Amino acid sequence: MIRLLLILSLMLFSCKKEIDDFGFRVYTIPEGEHSSGSYINHPTNSKITFKFMLDESAIYESEIPENQHDVNKIYGFSDFGKTHQKYSIRLGWRYINGNIELCWLRHEEGRHSSATIRIIDVDEVYRATIDIETFYYIITIDDDTTLVRRRPEGNWGLVRRYYLYPYFGGNEYAPHDITIRIKDKNI
Repeated sequence: MIRLLLILSLMLFSCKKEIDDFGFRVYTIPEGEHSSGSYINHPTNSKITFKFMLDESAIYESEIPENQHDVNKIYGFSDFGKTHQKYSIRLGWRYINGNIELCWLRHEEGRHSSATIRIIDVDEVYRATIDIETFYYIITIDDDTTLVRRRPEGNWGLVRRYYLYPYFGGNEYAPHDITIRIKDKNI
């Protein structure tokens, strides 16, 4: 019994995310890792609204120069009740030519595509919304809206989705600890 209680308490504490003084959850991608951790949360609708902030840790140099164009992930969710590698939409960033580019990243039928939305600054809070409509993902950053094509796979009823949290790289790992702050209005 004591062993079970110890295991349960360790599980609870290991999944806990730090909350800063301004109510942001602080996600850290450790040096040499891809992920900030595993968190299981399911949205109750097809729209997420949140604020986010990247600090100077979002500035990096890839070991392989062409990987500098890879999009690192901030936040998003899966779609169509499928795995995120099959269908998902996320907000992400990459550091190119002295700028942090905010991007969208879409997985569709197992293939990914992305594009730059705008340049952002470190230590600046941005308001974001990702809204899933029938034929578009609508991404709003502050007051700027970007439409990303969505091709429904035939799932028109209630679709189970899950949130996707900060993640660095594709085939490279975080070169140093990377900190991302998110204040989610949905959970």
